[in-house]
Amino acid sequence: MWSAQFVGGIGDALSMLVLVLLALQAALYVPLGGEPVFGGGYRGAALAVTAVFAARMLSTLLFGAVLLGPLSALTAPSGPLDRRWTMIGADLLRLALLVVAPLWIDWTPDNALAWLLVTVFVTGVAERFWTVARESAAPGLLPAPPAEGSAVRPLPDNMDALRRLSLRTAFVSLPIAAAVLVVVTLVSKLLGTGIDWFHLHQAALGSYVAAGLFAASVSILYFIELPGVQTPRPRSPLEGLLRPKATGTKTAQPAQGEQPEQGPARAAADKGRTGAIPLLVTTCAAVAAAIAAAVSLAVLHGYDLAGGPAAFALVVLALTGGTAVGIRGAHRALPVLSRRRLLALAVAATGLTLLAMGLVPDPTTVLVLALLAGICAGIAANTAHVLLDQESEESRTARTTEHLHAVVRLSIAVAAIVAPLLAALIGPHHLGNGTFNFAYGGAAYTLMLAGALLLPVAALVLGKVDDRQGVPLRRDLLEALRGGDPAQAPAPTGFFIALEGGDGAGKSTQVEALAEWIRGKGHEVVVTREPGATAIGKRLRSIILDVSTSGLSDRAEALMFAADRAEHVNSVIRPALERGAVVLTDRYIDSSVAYQGAGRNLAPTEIARISRWATDGLVPHLTVLLDISPETARERFTEAPDRLESEPAAFHQRVRAGFLTLAAADPARYLVVDAGQEPEAVTTVVRHRLDQVLPLSEAEIQAQAEARKAAEEEARRKAEEEAARKAEEERLERERQEQLAKLRAEEEERKRREAENARAREEARQAEEARKRAEE
Repeated sequence: MWSAQFVGGIGDALSMLVLVLLALQAALYVPLGGEPVFGGGYRGAALAVTAVFAARMLSTLLFGAVLLGPLSALTAPSGPLDRRWTMIGADLLRLALLVVAPLWIDWTPDNALAWLLVTVFVTGVAERFWTVARESAAPGLLPAPPAEGSAVRPLPDNMDALRRLSLRTAFVSLPIAAAVLVVVTLVSKLLGTGIDWFHLHQAALGSYVAAGLFAASVSILYFIELPGVQTPRPRSPLEGLLRPKATGTKTAQPAQGEQPEQGPARAAADKGRTGAIPLLVTTCAAVAAAIAAAVSLAVLHGYDLAGGPAAFALVVLALTGGTAVGIRGAHRALPVLSRRRLLALAVAATGLTLLAMGLVPDPTTVLVLALLAGICAGIAANTAHVLLDQESEESRTARTTEHLHAVVRLSIAVAAIVAPLLAALIGPHHLGNGTFNFAYGGAAYTLMLAGALLLPVAALVLGKVDDRQGVPLRRDLLEALRGGDPAQAPAPTGFFIALEGGDGAGKSTQVEALAEWIRGKGHEVVVTREPGATAIGKRLRSIILDVSTSGLSDRAEALMFAADRAEHVNSVIRPALERGAVVLTDRYIDSSVAYQGAGRNLAPTEIARISRWATDGLVPHLTVLLDISPETARERFTEAPDRLESEPAAFHQRVRAGFLTLAAADPARYLVVDAGQEPEAVTTVVRHRLDQVLPLSEAEIQAQAEARKAAEEEARRKAEEEAARKAEEERLERERQEQLAKLRAEEEERKRREAENARAREEARQAEEARKRAEE
């Protein structure tokens, strides 16, 4: 099924690129005595491209959202349409349309564009039928989940894996299709040197290759057997467009510049822990819209640069392939820089490169800029997605992601239609005098506008959600570029859990609750803390946290924490992990980075480097960040605050932002939990994650082995009982059959005797009659 989706997805993307080229050719071609399309010229060509994207978006909207209910009912297991044959029929229909598409200009020159737009619409409808049928059938092909109590860690989520695979397959289809189109156009040019028809129809070969891909999809689907089980309903591309409502305890803080809400809390739209969800979603949508606009303008800009179909395909490949590269490598881009600052920089870089794409008239430079724009956009998209995941609880992340995807899809659709329309309205312009000239088409001006509009978005991100205010951006960038962190990795044995968060977040409460729960599973648990877990650490703790300690410089404070941590790891944590124990620590490296790095406005990278050197690169397997606003945390204090707890609110706000920055930089290792909830609710969230990643203890493995053995014994006992029951039934059946056979034999013997008696009587009667006749 995935192979069919992959091949068909490439075919669908390639067909869309080819149809754009064919529509442009139809708009530019004016037959003798005919009328130009949309008035002809540059404006007519741009409007033709607009019409192609509008027709495709209309088919997707109608059959992907408006008519999704009836369409889902048709392809349901109990519906009239067989899902496999629906997909095969959709592929065959697209195959036929693409075989015919290049011929419309020859057959009906005056109406070629109209027929091509019909082709675009019908192929879009077929794609929706194919997708709905696949979404109905694919869940039935998933493997069964592991048995309850399985030793597999982490436990697989097959439905989530299927959704991710579908998204990634759909995303990579476009750059692969663009790469195929580059090769096909070069081959078509080579064929055009000997065959005039290919010279006049440079996009025709691409259309036939797309048709061949649909034929390959049909050949794959023909041999697939789809189960007729009930599956989840297909989802609309715009499902989740409205922002999800906030639930539970309200802990989100208003973004900078906003006023806090007054009055009782109500079920309003979820803004996230720091109120950044609306801005992050808007940023993702803006970046996606800018790249979509550049892709939709690529065909016009390519022809402006005298590049033709090959230039169009290369620009699309650079933009979309660069985006894929950026998403893939975003975690390696300045890993020690604040993710929020990285987001602002990536958005600004995307805008500047798109602006330069419109300004530069050299095709090679445009391709390089397109690649850079795609990479920067991919980094921005991945970073914003990570920050969004951090803004909401794990149980609500799926709804936030669904909202993000719906908004991004809508922004892409609108941008793909509006950008060429705007290029048509602007048209080509020539500015300057004889020595200094600017001659650009409407596509170039629209590209400049799209890039320029991203710059205020980047400034808004930096101004609203910056988590390093007061620290110059230049200094952060220089530190991030220096890099050079020591190698770090979790311990190969045992399991290391660090609980982090501001003062009053409830770390000690959670450590106790989790330790008791983990011990109940049969693990050896070592509970520790920083500072003060060792004899030396206790003396350092008394100095660092004593409110009477004065004159201690920020750097000295950081080094004292590092000294405590070095002794702590060497004498407590590593020995326990080497024994295979589960170590629960109340604070670890992240506290130094957040308190001394962000709180004291020292360089977080330097603090992290010192701590990692002190610990020889040991990092936790899981870091649980208990996130809470400083105001709420202060209300929980029951004792006199220590030296760090006594710091002003601005210090604790910086500490909170520092923790969230660390979590955003390595989301796979962090679990961010809303600590404003009841302690039991927080424990439940953490236990849910540990159920997925915590290795089974020897007691659990032994218990499972005993349970399996008992189950096998029970199964064997039941099998023996069943065999004995069947043997008894067979014995009784044999006796019954023997009795029946005996009765049948007796009955046959009785009937034989009766027959013999009857024959004897008949013979006697006949003899008597013969005697009487003889006497007469």
